[in-house]
Amino acid sequence: MRNPDRQQNPVITTISHFVDYLGIKALQSRHPAIRRLKRQQQGHSAHGNKVWRSSFVLMDYLTTYPPKASSRILDVGCGWGLTGIFLAQQYSANVTGIDIDPNVEPFLQLHASINKCSIVFQARGFETLTQADLSTYDSIIAADICFWDETVDPLYDLICRALKSGVKRILIADPGRPPFWSLCDQCVESLDAQIVTRRIYEPWKTEKFILIIEKP
Repeated sequence: MRNPDRQQNPVITTISHFVDYLGIKALQSRHPAIRRLKRQQQGHSAHGNKVWRSSFVLMDYLTTYPPKASSRILDVGCGWGLTGIFLAQQYSANVTGIDIDPNVEPFLQLHASINKCSIVFQARGFETLTQADLSTYDSIIAADICFWDETVDPLYDLICRALKSGVKRILIADPGRPPFWSLCDQCVESLDAQIVTRRIYEPWKTEKFILIIEKP
């Protein structure tokens, strides 16, 4: 079992409606730019309307187990794209974010802009990804995407397609919802997956779980 906690404290700053964590600025919901975008839209259809805490935990994990420089990374259910932005900025990753909700793109691009990096966005569901699509990526990351029972089997199928296509690492972070544990059970049994617990203490004290599947 890997050590779930980092030994050094990251740099965190909370100033005027944004959080600065691990060198990445995340705008809070009361930031004027976020409020303006929300007023321009009719809402979000798939919960991509904020930065979820699992993204911060996944970022923290990736400081300990980072990708290779210039890796090709797919952020599934990316929402505002914070984890992908972190990888693009800190590790020069080539990141594509996908989300079923096209309304998240302005929020993602706003965060990419203020963090001085670029992210490719596609409005699509993960179940549409073919093996040919997946073969262009080295890694898949995701946070808070396994929250309904009906997502378990499609996510497992996605993982299997990704591994067959040559994806080397898949990381899915979650607070521990029952559907997530159902997915973990399948992946541990048939794909030699691991689950680790990861805690952070800033910008909020929180603990999440990360499903890890790695292939040589």
